[in-house]
Amino acid sequence: MDWNWFFSSLSQSSAAIVGIFGAFIITKILSNQSTYSEKVHKCRDTLTKCRRAVDAADGLYFRWYNKHTNNRQYEKLEELFEDEDYLSPEQYFDQLNFSDFSPREEILERISLAIERHKTMLDAEREALRQRAASYQKLNPGFAYLEPAPQKLPNFSSLNMDLIENLQKERDAIDSVAREARHHMRLASDMLDSIKGNPESSPQITYALILVTMLFFLGVVYPLSFMPVNPEGSFNISLDNFFPVLFSLKGAFLSSLSAIFGAVLVMFFWLNISLKHPQETIEKLESYTKISSYSEYFSIMDRNESLGAASHDG
Repeated sequence: MDWNWFFSSLSQSSAAIVGIFGAFIITKILSNQSTYSEKVHKCRDTLTKCRRAVDAADGLYFRWYNKHTNNRQYEKLEELFEDEDYLSPEQYFDQLNFSDFSPREEILERISLAIERHKTMLDAEREALRQRAASYQKLNPGFAYLEPAPQKLPNFSSLNMDLIENLQKERDAIDSVAREARHHMRLASDMLDSIKGNPESSPQITYALILVTMLFFLGVVYPLSFMPVNPEGSFNISLDNFFPVLFSLKGAFLSSLSAIFGAVLVMFFWLNISLKHPQETIEKLESYTKISSYSEYFSIMDRNESLGAASHDG
């Protein structure tokens, strides 16, 4: 058997396989790097837009809007009270238009207190009326006591048109920012789905690079180290023959070839495993998929909507 032909054919076949798979893997890594760079740019752009929505929400006057909107509704609540015909706090809440950015539980608690206070005041008025009637009958026997009709005070809140107009303008601004926040929630969610798991840093490519490296050293470099084989076909594969070959001219060429090719593979191996998005970026995107990250008042609105839906279903 001609071992020179065998080792030569083996090294050439292995080199061809290494070249084909190496070219494919390197092309894939470079393509993934381009995709990764594009996603990094999109992540920064998405985070910038989300922070802009947070800044817009911080510039809104939620407290002022809640205070004046709820005060107007509490005034209307007093007008809804009727003798012996009280509704539940939830029913009053549904009839009125309290601010969506005030906790529902706090408003219901305040409505309950208003109902109790009105009942107490009504009982006190009835007792005062009974005492006045008894005193009148004692001083004027035979005459019926007539309670003078109370004079209804004008509703000054309805006259403050400037306040109503400003409240509507502020609500429009809040709704605009809320829509923008929900839009950016969807953008952040889509961006998060595209980078989760770091699809550009493929473990299959890492394994393929390791196998290609092994194939290069075992199928190309190692067979060439035996050549040329003497015509008798005897060659030494023991470790004792390694260092003489290594420090020969042939060893110098093979070592240089191995070092250069190994450096190239290590470079692309490192490039592949480095195509991972920072955990901080993933956490920030994940936080911006929640409405509470844009404003605590949006979080209150979202919770109120959930509680309202649950109460109606119940």
